Amino acid sequence: MTKIRHLLRFDKEKEYVFIDCETENLCLNSFNNLPWQIAMIKAKGGQILDSKDYYVGWDRDVNVSVEAARITRFNPVDYDKRKIKFEEIFPTIEDWLDNADYIVGHSILGFDIYLIKDFYNYVGKDYRHLMSKIIDTNCIARGIKFELPYRTSENFLEYQYKLVHERRKGIKTNLTALGREFQIEHDYDRLHDALVDLELNLKVWNQLKYQLEM
Repeated sequence: MTKIRHLLRFDKEKEYVFIDCETENLCLNSFNNLPWQIAMIKAKGGQILDSKDYYVGWDRDVNVSVEAARITRFNPVDYDKRKIKFEEIFPTIEDWLDNADYIVGHSILGFDIYLIKDFYNYVGKDYRHLMSKIIDTNCIARGIKFELPYRTSENFLEYQYKLVHERRKGIKTNLTALGREFQIEHDYDRLHDALVDLELNLKVWNQLKYQLEM
């Protein structure tokens, strides 16, 4: 990956794809935890160029847990009306991710990357070429708050992975906490809808990227 200094300060023509999924539960086993919503935002220069918001149909019924349904406001009637077969959605997912300069998500290395891996495996393709493009805003926030700065001599992906499970008592790096800390205007009551989450994720990234070298 290019030096992060160059990424943040000068690469305003680079294309970012933000991705988030809402799933049946928090299990990382695709047999037990299919995503029912996949959203993506394409951005450049901190501005949204395009977005996608899919309700996904699979070859089995989705079984959203009571807790997940409560948090995400999953509505089975809306889902049945809007769902599209994954096979019809994947070409767009592949096109956006493969052609992005960077792929961004909040906790993407701890959760969504496993779903992306399953997406590619589902159609018999390899996902590993995407890994060098990953930016996990949760990891970036932790590095800043825990005073564990990224150094340009480091591999950026390895640096982020070191922070995936790092915790500090009393320090919050979830999207809501970061959004409120940065005084970002957003409809926080609608969070846990994948597209709404991504809109906040982009706003948070637009703040974090200028702190990454501090």
